Amino acid sequence: MSLKGSISSNPGSANGSMGKADGASKLSAKDLYEQRKKYSNSNVIMHETSQYHVQHLATFIMDKSESIITVDDAIRKLMLLSSKEKIWTQEMLLQVNNKSIRLLDCESQEELEDFPLPTVQHCQTVLNQMRYSSILLLVCQDSEQHKPDIHFFNCDEVEAEMVHEDIESALADHKHGKKIRPQTLKVNQEKIKQRQSILPPPQGPAPIPIQHEMRGSPRNRVATPSQHNEPEYDRRSSTSQDHEESRAILAQKIEKETQTLNCTLDDIEVFVARLQKAAEAFKQLNQRKKGKKSKKKGPAEGVLTLRARPPNEAEFIDCFQKTKLALNLLAKLRKHIQNPSASELVHFLFGPLELIVNTCGGPDLARSVLSPLLAKDTTDFLKAHLTPKEMTLWESLGETWTRSRAEWPREANVPSYIPKFRNGWEPPVEIFRGAPWEIDIGHLQEELSSANGYPYRNSSLKHRQSADATQAVDAFKQGVTQHVNR
Repeated sequence: MSLKGSISSNPGSANGSMGKADGASKLSAKDLYEQRKKYSNSNVIMHETSQYHVQHLATFIMDKSESIITVDDAIRKLMLLSSKEKIWTQEMLLQVNNKSIRLLDCESQEELEDFPLPTVQHCQTVLNQMRYSSILLLVCQDSEQHKPDIHFFNCDEVEAEMVHEDIESALADHKHGKKIRPQTLKVNQEKIKQRQSILPPPQGPAPIPIQHEMRGSPRNRVATPSQHNEPEYDRRSSTSQDHEESRAILAQKIEKETQTLNCTLDDIEVFVARLQKAAEAFKQLNQRKKGKKSKKKGPAEGVLTLRARPPNEAEFIDCFQKTKLALNLLAKLRKHIQNPSASELVHFLFGPLELIVNTCGGPDLARSVLSPLLAKDTTDFLKAHLTPKEMTLWESLGETWTRSRAEWPREANVPSYIPKFRNGWEPPVEIFRGAPWEIDIGHLQEELSSANGYPYRNSSLKHRQSADATQAVDAFKQGVTQHVNR
């Protein structure tokens, strides 16, 4: 199950997009600068080895059974996946030397694939035909493969033409004994230096677009309430400056809470999409390994292994926390949300929640997530609107999910929760100061300074949860595919 197509609130707007896919979360200007600076350092040329930062988009087997006979067939399939926002990018490094093309993990530098130059049958660019405007494709087939693989890479930090020229020169030198690659590398090196010299400085956090400017965008989920949806005021006092100011302040607060809810739902979607894409890669990996006599890593298995890697424990916890926050915000904004209503939206949260819990191998990890607690209004809201199946799931998560903040001891040590969003937007602290699910309001700023990491878990479960979390993540590799795309 997924959130896809369920969260758009403006009539006529596009359905919600699933995950990073084509709808990769937008980074703040500062984060974008740091990312580009980091990856620009990955683009290097030393002697006969060149290295480029790329994003792997997809790998297809060129087979009639897959309706892929030609390169054009594969490009059409990639364009179709892109139009449906079903592409998940995977960062990696592409190295070219005088013997092979290698793919490396960006973080660990582990070799994912090694394509000897004689196995590279075709290299081509695909420019300006889809969202990814600078694509490199490789068709590779070794002696043990019955059908060739076609690999697609988005060249986001250097132009695809540059990488293409490098590979073509390496292939020409290898086939014909020429020495044209040194000159190609020299030209490419100058281009990389020029690009690095014009890297723009950070300009501060990127603003979150106002919802009406996002009409038609796949990320437009919950619209900022229009004037007729705002709370009623005494008509006789409508000209009062005090009331006008109060009305404006309240409207602004609702707008910020709506933005926070949208960012929260976006991040949950991205996480669910990652689980689904990892499950697909895991399934493909098993299919490739099926019937193999040799234990040697086969072509494309390195990339699929990286794609099949599950999120780590901290990422699961982050998603559980954001799910709890989303439930609190839905309950708080229920009088201001229409088309769909808050009661309709909550059902679309429980589908992904079930998937995430099942991926963990059970509810133990979710039970260990203490903060944020749910407000009394939230638990009442859930009791009134959940289906029997959703109620069973909710109750299985234990008291950290079902017991409202009002029911916990006043002295309970429950850290404040301030979310960190993928798009870099920082929600105003005022949203959380005095929120019914928060405590220790006076110490909120202190909580902010120590909010790095994930100190929001139930301390009574700490000794047990480490083993549970490890087992939960391992369970993903063994059985997540049965819970995805039912």
